[in-house]
Amino acid sequence: MTRGRGDDAYRYGKKIKLDFSANVYNHADLTGLQQHLAANMDCIRRYPEPEAYELEWKLSEYLDIPREYVMVTNGCTEAIYLLAQLYRGFASVIPQPTFSEYANACRIHKHIISYENTDSLSHLGEDRIYWLCNPNNPSGNVLMKGFMDYMVRSHRQYMYIVDQSFEHYTKSKLFTPHDILQHPNLIVLHSMTQQYAVPGLRLGYITASPSVINRLRSKRHPWSVSSVAITAGLYLLQHGQGILPAMDDYLGEAERLRTALKDIPGIRMFESKSTFMLGFVEDTAKNIDLKQSLIQQYGILIRDCSTFEGLTSDYFRVMAQLPEENDQLVAAIRELLS
Repeated sequence: MTRGRGDDAYRYGKKIKLDFSANVYNHADLTGLQQHLAANMDCIRRYPEPEAYELEWKLSEYLDIPREYVMVTNGCTEAIYLLAQLYRGFASVIPQPTFSEYANACRIHKHIISYENTDSLSHLGEDRIYWLCNPNNPSGNVLMKGFMDYMVRSHRQYMYIVDQSFEHYTKSKLFTPHDILQHPNLIVLHSMTQQYAVPGLRLGYITASPSVINRLRSKRHPWSVSSVAITAGLYLLQHGQGILPAMDDYLGEAERLRTALKDIPGIRMFESKSTFMLGFVEDTAKNIDLKQSLIQQYGILIRDCSTFEGLTSDYFRVMAQLPEENDQLVAAIRELLS
């Protein structure tokens, strides 16, 4: 399971000076959250609620949807594995390349897995799920909401699990919580981890029809979300605005980074509608192990995409950071490939 994760800085000790490998903004101002947690650490003396009911209630108010449509999870990863368990034995269509945990979870729970993305999959039957990451990881591309809405409306016999973990790193239109009320065959995953740049807390939630939520609750073990994560989540819902940079500015900087990388001979960059992007080391530069060379010579970490189905170590992913850091990444790659 953990091979699908991007941030492996722990493997390199103090060598890493700049980390572009995880899809998280590294410079979010978490001072207020840290002070709040420090002042409320007595929460660790008590068991949390068996399920995060108070946080779910606050989320339902924040999202303006009924409470029974929301379930808090230990990050989106718990949601993925719970859903694979709930639909054990189904056929799962997982267009590639995408986040590897969908397929990992489906294999554990005996799904029939197809990596095709067409509608002509009659051999799979109607007990079928489509797993869609939007914005997609690792590419950062976004499927148009109109297209997504058409698919869900036109094929109500299938379930659609749409992972919107990176919804706060794009300006493209995506499913809203209110869309859940109209689509009983739609399940949307959300990440507070990404929304507030707190990957260490492991905090996410599912929005889905009450029938799906109730069945999921019967599958999970109690106390899966810690007291610290719940305390943080309640604080962030009230005070978390402005933790990420203004998205117009951040997306502009990401596009500047993508253009600068694309201009390096031997590097090909793919289109992205988010703040992270997928690149490729072309044949002329394949004598360089880009990830290891960046670590050893510059202390810079990027994401090696070889753990994504259909990709090799020639593919890499980076998340835009501060302009001066992005410039250091571009300069290092240019020097390595010159």
